[in-house]
Amino acid sequence: MLSNHDEPLPFASVYVKNSTRGTVTNLKGEFELELSEGEHTLVYSFVGFKAQERTYFFEHSNTLIDTIILKEDNSLGEVEVYADKRDRAKEIMGEVRKFRSNFNQGVQYFSCKSYIKTSIDKKVKLDPDSLPGSTEDVSYSADLNQFFKQENLNLVESYSTTFYDKPNRFKEVFHAYHDYSETKSAIGQEVSFGVEIGEDDIAPAPEVTSNPLIIYNDILSCDFNFYDNLINYPEVCQKPILSPLAETAPLAYQYDLEGSFYEDSVLIYKIKVSPLFITDAAFSGFLYVEDSTWVLRSVDLFINKQALTVCKEFHIIQNYEQQGEFINVPIRREIDYVFKEGSSFILGNTQVLHSEYLVNVEEAKTKWNNEVKSFDPEAMDRSTEYWAKMRPIQMKEKELNFIHVCDSLKDYFTSEEYYHKLDSSFNRISIWSPIVGIGHKNSFKKYQWYIEGLLGQVNPFGIGGYRHKLPGNFTKEFKNNFLLETDGMVDYGFRNKDVKGKVGVGLTYFPKKFVRTFVRVGDFYDMVNDYASVAQTFSRSNYVREIMFSVAQRMEIFNGFFAEATFNFSDQRPIDNLQLANWSNELFGSLNQPIDFDRYIKSEFVLELKYRIKQKYMYKDNKKIIFEAKHPILKLKYRKGFPGLFNSEVNYDFIEIGASHHTQLKRLGSSNWQAMYGTYLNKSNLRVLEYKYFRGSDQLFFSSPTRSMQLLDATKSTPNDYFQANYVHHFEGAILGKVPFLNRLKLELAGGGGLLYIEDESFRQMEIFAGLERPFVLWTQLFKIGVYAVTVDNNVSTADLAFKFGINFYNDFKRKWDY
Repeated sequence: MLSNHDEPLPFASVYVKNSTRGTVTNLKGEFELELSEGEHTLVYSFVGFKAQERTYFFEHSNTLIDTIILKEDNSLGEVEVYADKRDRAKEIMGEVRKFRSNFNQGVQYFSCKSYIKTSIDKKVKLDPDSLPGSTEDVSYSADLNQFFKQENLNLVESYSTTFYDKPNRFKEVFHAYHDYSETKSAIGQEVSFGVEIGEDDIAPAPEVTSNPLIIYNDILSCDFNFYDNLINYPEVCQKPILSPLAETAPLAYQYDLEGSFYEDSVLIYKIKVSPLFITDAAFSGFLYVEDSTWVLRSVDLFINKQALTVCKEFHIIQNYEQQGEFINVPIRREIDYVFKEGSSFILGNTQVLHSEYLVNVEEAKTKWNNEVKSFDPEAMDRSTEYWAKMRPIQMKEKELNFIHVCDSLKDYFTSEEYYHKLDSSFNRISIWSPIVGIGHKNSFKKYQWYIEGLLGQVNPFGIGGYRHKLPGNFTKEFKNNFLLETDGMVDYGFRNKDVKGKVGVGLTYFPKKFVRTFVRVGDFYDMVNDYASVAQTFSRSNYVREIMFSVAQRMEIFNGFFAEATFNFSDQRPIDNLQLANWSNELFGSLNQPIDFDRYIKSEFVLELKYRIKQKYMYKDNKKIIFEAKHPILKLKYRKGFPGLFNSEVNYDFIEIGASHHTQLKRLGSSNWQAMYGTYLNKSNLRVLEYKYFRGSDQLFFSSPTRSMQLLDATKSTPNDYFQANYVHHFEGAILGKVPFLNRLKLELAGGGGLLYIEDESFRQMEIFAGLERPFVLWTQLFKIGVYAVTVDNNVSTADLAFKFGINFYNDFKRKWDY
C-alpha cells in the first residue's frame, strides 16, 4: 500500500468490509490476508488519508496481487457529533467487564490443534550510489530518505496439539517442526540453547530461543487472554500489560465508539481504546464487541511504544469464535513486530491458527507434569509433501523460494566440503591474528581449538608487576551429544622470573541428566575472595599461591535438583616472599600487603545442592532444556576439611543454606531477593583462607544489590555464624509513569536494602537505598544507568549517607536484567 507520493504506508489497516477479519501492512507497505472463496470487499485506511474500498472475487487457491494508492485527506468535510459517543463506549465496555469473569471461568480446560508460521526479514540500508541491478526487493522510505533492501533471515513452521488446564497451565505436543534456518545453522544464525553448565554454577542456564528475534514460539511464550486482567509477556514488556477488559481498565484507558456494523446478522461495535498514560504498559487500537452477548469478536491492538523493552513496534490481531455459552476461544492470531538493528530494521511476522477445539470434555485432558513441550519422534523430519498438505495457509512466493533453497541445499550444507569452506573464515590467518587470537575449527568433525592473541596475553596488573600469559581452549562434541571441554593457561612473571599455569578437562555425558566430570590441576596465584571490591580484587592482599588438583562430578538427581561433589587438594602458600611492583604499593597502599600465614596442605570435600522448585523443561535433540524458574531457588553448600588425608592439616565443617527469587508484583514492578545463612559446625583447624568473605563496597560504584552491601567499609571475613539478606525492587514506571510531563523522561524508581549480621563482635549492619534509573539503548545493547542514595546504620559507626552510580545490563537472550 502506497501514498500518493509513492511512499510505503506501514501499519495501515486492511479489513474485510463489515467484518472483524483484517490485518495491517508491514514497513514496506505489504500485507497478506487469507480469505475464503467468493466475493469480498476490502477496506484500506490510514490516518490522514482517504479510505478506499475494492471488491475482489476469489477462487480456490487463487492469489491476487494489487497495488493500492491512498490519497491524502486535506478536506474538512462534515463531521457528525454524537453527544453520547464516549458515554456509549463506556456503557458497552461496562457490559463487557460485567461478563468478563463468566468467559474467563467458562473454559476450564481444552485441547486444540495449533499451526504457527513465523518469518523474519531484514531491511538493510543501501547506499543510493550502489543500488543493485535488480530492484525487486528495494524500497524507498521518504521519512528516512533512504533506500532499503529486504532479505529473508528465517522461516519457522510448527504444527502441534495445545493443552490447557485452568488456571494457567499449558503444554505443547509438536507433531511437526521445521526451522528452515537450521539448515544453515553453521552460518551463525543458530544460538546455543544454554544447556552448557558454567564452572561456577552447578545448574544449566535456562532455555533461550534458538533465534532471539523470534519472540513468539507457541502459546507458552504468551497467552493473549484479554479476559484476564493482566497479560504477562516479559519478552516484550518489563511489566504485565493491562488488558482493556480489566476491572481497573477505566483508570488507565479512554474508550470511544468508532462505529458499528452487521456481521452474520449480528450487530458489532467498534470500540477505540487509548492509554491515558503515554509510558504505561497498555494497548491502543480497536476492540470489536458483539451486541447483547458482549463477547469479543476481534481485537486489533498495538502495545504502547514507550513500554516496549527491545521492540520498536508490536501489533496483534486476534479473532475469536464462540463455541457455547461463555466459551469464547481464539482461532487466529497475527503478530507483527519490529526491531532496530543499527541502520537496518528486523521485521517479524507470526501467524497462528487454532482449530479442532475440544473444550471441557474428557478427550481434552492430558497427563500433566513439568515437561511443558514434547516432540513426536518424526516431528523434525517431516517431508516437503507433508507440509504442503498440512499447511492451512498459502505461502508467499518468496517464502516458498526460501524453503526450496533450504531444502535443495540441505545435503550440501551438511557435507564435509561445505564445512571446510565455512570454517575457512575462522581458520584464516591474517595480520590481526597475533593480536586477537589464532584458532582452528572443523565443524564437520565438531572440534575447535583457540589460543588468545596479545590482547588476552598481556597482564600489566599481575602479581609482581607485568606477567605474560598464554590462554587457550579445546572443545569436541561427539555424535551422541557428549561434550569434551579443555581450557588452560600458562603465564610468566618477569620481575620474579616465575612460571605459573593451570589446565582443566571436562566431559559432559548423559546430556539428559547434565552429567559432567571435570578435572583441574595447576600452580597459580589464586584469589582469596573471588567477589571483592574493585580495589580489593587487584590488590596483593587478595592473592595466595595455590598448587592444586581437583575433580568434580555434577548431575541432576531428579527434575530440578542438581548436585555437584568436588574433591580439592591444594598446597596453600603465601606470596610475601615475592617482589611486588612499586606502582602497586602506591596504588593500593595498605591493601597491597599480602596475607601472612604458614604454608599448609588442604584436602577438602565440597557438596553443592541446588533445587529449582517445579522446574519446567523439554527434550530436544537428545538434550534436556530447562525454562526460567517461577519459584524460589534453594541452595546448600557443605565443605569438609579432612585432617591427615594426603597430609592435610585442616579440620573443619562448614554449611551454608540460601534462597533467591525473581518475582513480578503485577503492575507494581519486579523484585529480586537473596538470603543466606552460614555456620562452621567444626573449626578444630580452620585457616584464614577458609573463612567466609564478604564484599567490601566501592566508593562510587553501585554493585549488584542482591549479592552485596553498598556501604560496607572494608572486606570482612568470619569463622563464625553469619546471615545476609538483600532485596531490590524496580518500579518500572509504576509511579513516575503516571506523572504528566515527568513520564516523558522515562525515569524509573528503584529501592531496596540489605542486612548483614556477623557473630564476630555481634556486628550488625542495615542499609536502605532508593534511586532513579533511566533505560538507554547504545547500538543494540539495552541498559539502565542509575543514581542511588544509600543510607546505612551499624553498631560500630554512626549513620552515613552516600550517593552511587550503577549500570544494569539487559541480556537479550535470557530476556532479563542483571539485577
